[in-house]
Amino acid sequence: MNFSDNEIVTVALDCPGWTKPHTCDITRRQLNALLVALDDMAADTYEAARRLAQKWPTPEEAYANAPTIAYEQTWTESTANASADELDRDWYLRHAALLDRMALRDDPDQDTCAAEDAEATAIVLLDIDQAPRGCDPRAYVRQQYALWAADQRNDPRGSTHS
Repeated sequence: MNFSDNEIVTVALDCPGWTKPHTCDITRRQLNALLVALDDMAADTYEAARRLAQKWPTPEEAYANAPTIAYEQTWTESTANASADELDRDWYLRHAALLDRMALRDDPDQDTCAAEDAEATAIVLLDIDQAPRGCDPRAYVRQQYALWAADQRNDPRGSTHS
């Protein structure tokens, strides 16, 4: 078969949550460039996820200086009740870390509601951060919590208990 680089083809893009596919007409040359760019983006995303995976702290490292579970539970509930429509990334991070810590107390060989809640909330944080989906969501929470906690300790204005 002979194809011309200038031949027009119709491309339909469809993603979950879209009400209808997006279609456009492009040349085969443009389609080739688009496919190469998408392949490069996928490789970059994979590489970013691989680099992140090399920096996962253990739960003990991530939560070494964390407030007690009871304190965090009280803080997340009271903050959510006071300003549910204004919750920021810090709240979602602390909530995800709290659920991760609660799930870690359960038997790791059992599928529990706590583990499912921790995983689901971690995925919300991945979405907020627009982080690569190729990483372990709960490990990502631990990494981000450790970074956040270190930043809080270095900030003269605040602490992890605020």
